[in-house]
Amino acid sequence: MNRTSLVRCSVLIGCATLALATIGTRVHAAPVALVTDVVGAAQHAGEPLRLLAEVDAGREIAVDAESTVVVFYLADGSEWTLRGPGRYRLSAKAPEAMTGTPAQRRQGPPAYRDIRLRADRLQQGGLVMRAGSGDEPMGLVSPAKGEVVLGSDVRFRWKPLDGAGSYQFELVDQAGQKLLAAETPDNELDLPLAIALKPGQTYYWAVRGRAGHAPQPLYRVAEFRVLDAATRRRVEAARPKADAPFSERALFIALLEDVGARSEAAQQRVQLAAERPVPWAASK
Repeated sequence: MNRTSLVRCSVLIGCATLALATIGTRVHAAPVALVTDVVGAAQHAGEPLRLLAEVDAGREIAVDAESTVVVFYLADGSEWTLRGPGRYRLSAKAPEAMTGTPAQRRQGPPAYRDIRLRADRLQQGGLVMRAGSGDEPMGLVSPAKGEVVLGSDVRFRWKPLDGAGSYQFELVDQAGQKLLAAETPDNELDLPLAIALKPGQTYYWAVRGRAGHAPQPLYRVAEFRVLDAATRRRVEAARPKADAPFSERALFIALLEDVGARSEAAQQRVQLAAERPVPWAASK
């Protein structure tokens, strides 16, 4: 091999090593903190900071004057307040003030000492599953496909179908036993109190309806699961009181999303969004 070939080979090896290192960094990057409150304005990666955004180690948050940001550290359940004006780099263990006053630490909500969101939430594909049927005509909205419900207090909702005078509803357990068959003119139905869903079990619900003079009715079906009893107790222990700080209520939404209870999390997002005129990260 001549000198020119050796040089080219060295360059290629160097580029390949750099590429592998970069890929390795991206693969292993994981969020260290969640943004649980933003009062005023702040930026992350050149964009407005979003509530419930996940921030990787080494990333920076710039907080504007007279603004405040609260972040929850996933590893130890600590809560940090960043006050502007200032720039903060989020290390693996705590935010570091690059400019401005040091971040103030306090222990997060007591229930989260035992319930901590996983630091690998982004890699948990089963927890971020999105429903596809909700976009179809008469699509099933809630509980969506693959969703988790906390207990038997369930409201089934689907998109209305133009011209449908009524809908036929069915609920079946995982053994194939029919638990409920009903007809309703509405596009929602509350589960009767007499029907108790079992923790940890999977159920299937279906709706049939005919659009106007369509020759064939439409039929939609989705499965959902009831949260297991142990996780349900832990989630309820973390449920904040009505007068709890905003950061704690936002954190509870993240917990609901983390266990797969997307519909309840979405309802609470709507309520909290009225209190904070700042952008939110996309739901999981």
